[in-house]
Amino acid sequence: MEGYIDEYGQARVNVAVIGRNMEIAVRPVIDTGFDGDICLPLPMAIQLGLELSGSVEIELADGSIKQELVFSGVTKFGEEVQKARITLTESTDALMGTQMFSYLEIDFEGNKVRIE
Repeated sequence: MEGYIDEYGQARVNVAVIGRNMEIAVRPVIDTGFDGDICLPLPMAIQLGLELSGSVEIELADGSIKQELVFSGVTKFGEEVQKARITLTESTDALMGTQMFSYLEIDFEGNKVRIE
C-alpha cells in the first residue's frame, strides 16, 4: 500500500476502519513509536460503534504508564481486510502503529510512503 507525506512532514496512509455502525475512511499518521494497531480520536470511535474488548497498559513518550481501553474493529487497505485492536486519543489525528505492517519505506524527497 502506498501513502504520502503531508504538509507537516508526517507519513500517512489511507485506510478504512469498520465498526458495528459504519465504515469511516481515515488518514492516520504512521507512528513508529506506537507499537499497537490503530489509535482513533474519541468522536470517530463513537461514530463507528466499536466493541470494547479489554484494556492494555501502555507507556507514553514521557515514560509514564497508563491503562488504556482497547476496542475491536476491522481495517481495510484497498482489498486487504484485517482485525485491529483500537485505542482512543483526545487528539484529532488518528495514528497507525507498527503492528499494522511488516515493512515501511518512507521517501521524504519523493513524498511517498510504502507499507506492507
